[in-house]
Amino acid sequence: MTETVHVGIAPSVRIENQIIDKKANKWESVLLHLSVFAILLPAAAESCSASLVVLSFLIPRGWRFVPKLHPIVQVFRTFWKTLFFVWLLLVLASVLQYFAHGDALDFKPYFRLMGKQGVWGTCLIAAFLYLQMKRSKSFLNPRALLVFSLSLLIYAVLQRTYGFDWVHGFAARLGSHREAYGVFRVSGWMDHPLTFAFNLMLFSLFSLAQGLWLWQGSERKEARFWFVHTAILFAILLLTDSRYPILLTFLLILVGLAWEFPKLRKLLAGGVVLLGVVVVGLGLFLPQESFGRWGELFDSKVALEQRFDRLIFWKINWQLFWNEPWIGTGLARYESTLLDTYLHAGYTSLERKYNAHSIYLQTLADGGLLGGIGLLILLTALGRLAIEVRKRFHHLGLVLIFLATLGGGLVQNHLRDTEYLFALWTCIALCLSGLLVKRKGQAVDADAKI
Repeated sequence: MTETVHVGIAPSVRIENQIIDKKANKWESVLLHLSVFAILLPAAAESCSASLVVLSFLIPRGWRFVPKLHPIVQVFRTFWKTLFFVWLLLVLASVLQYFAHGDALDFKPYFRLMGKQGVWGTCLIAAFLYLQMKRSKSFLNPRALLVFSLSLLIYAVLQRTYGFDWVHGFAARLGSHREAYGVFRVSGWMDHPLTFAFNLMLFSLFSLAQGLWLWQGSERKEARFWFVHTAILFAILLLTDSRYPILLTFLLILVGLAWEFPKLRKLLAGGVVLLGVVVVGLGLFLPQESFGRWGELFDSKVALEQRFDRLIFWKINWQLFWNEPWIGTGLARYESTLLDTYLHAGYTSLERKYNAHSIYLQTLADGGLLGGIGLLILLTALGRLAIEVRKRFHHLGLVLIFLATLGGGLVQNHLRDTEYLFALWTCIALCLSGLLVKRKGQAVDADAKI
């Protein structure tokens, strides 16, 4: 049986944890698993599970039992302190908008964004750390994850074929707008395929990194569970027909494999080249419709802005930024200003007068350079956390998640999306809490660096 001990905890604390471990309530384990499952569930399930997990940390004042010198806690504290500057900038932005327009409603969206961009996220991470410290073994059961993911895969296949939408009732079906080329775009139990795809991307990358970490630590039986779990999640991701998340996840999986297994780099590179040649060859001989939604990207009969409508969204939001370069339109006035800009630019007949669909342009448009600085600090905090975890604990999960967040921000406002942010904070919490358990053969050198 695999030996598990806590890393970097004083003997007295370890003895206390062993006593508490016997008293750890089973409902806590169930609640933690539900919170992990909620990564791929509707927003209501995410909110409920996250609230219960955080309350289970705050009510008993769990921060009193967290060893201050534990290396994981040190890394997390640095992350939290950096995010504090993001929140200060959001407060400053709300005050400036109030003085510019004199409307007290300007404060509300900024405080809501503070909650989404780290206030409750850091509480969620701290709760995971606290509840894991009450156990000598990892709370996460990969077999339970496999059962959940397999159930979701079966449902996704049925949804793609028959359009089932059981979230809205067993008789409910997806609308015609979700049907393309004879099949339905899968959203699982969530509201939108793209939201579902981005969360699948984060979860599959964490799952892959966890498997690689265990494999390097000679726990190959458990690692295989995580690899299978990654394959299931990626299969579901393919069913969403969300092109950019699929491509980005595929590339980052290759990056992860090449990073951990240098001997495979030439093989992986050759496989990518061969796959590219096959795709190009098929594109020359098969009609565009054979590729489904992917073929739309290469249909030269359709204007470029129709194939890539984000080009219009980016152009309009770039104009918004230049109109108010310092503090932007403000979160409260963004929607009305956006519509006016579309109309003045001549896009009166455009049906989809959407937001930026790029977190970078979105932040500049409604937050100006002040908002851009806040976003830069947020991404810097996430990047520093990822690098520190990789350097000190040899886990690649947060590096892949950071790269996915950077790349995903090019085409989506994901750091304003409640579902994505829940997945982001939960995956960070899973990674950090998993590192609290030292496994046999796992080389963790953090203790020597304290």
